[in-house]
Amino acid sequence: MIDVAEVEESFERCMLKGDVVERFYALFMDSHPDIRPRFVNTDFDSQKKLLRQSIGLAILHARNNPVGRIGINRLARSHSKSGLNIPPPLYAYWKKSFLQAVAEFDSEFSDELGSDWDRVLQKTIDDIVAGYEE
Repeated sequence: MIDVAEVEESFERCMLKGDVVERFYALFMDSHPDIRPRFVNTDFDSQKKLLRQSIGLAILHARNNPVGRIGINRLARSHSKSGLNIPPPLYAYWKKSFLQAVAEFDSEFSDELGSDWDRVLQKTIDDIVAGYEE
């Protein structure tokens, strides 16, 4: 069972400590050669806000909250083949980079918390990837 409350508290600790989202993007950009070119014309101030919101939606989604589900469905449409065309294999790099950033920023990070984070993120990734071809 996922301890979603612990994940939410972890994200709050990360945000209080510093810019975990900035660190995530530094890691993510260097994690695969196909990633950096996708962000060439990106407004990173807006992008970082969107990522913070998306993590909030992922947490709600893990709680089976309808608002989270609706938000993740929107992300799935925008990231689909007919949208931003984010190939499903790239999500593994996204998740790995985010987990590494959280581990660096959360002083209470543990293997158990990392597993909870992994399950929260994977639930969202699975639903986004399921909508890729739509």
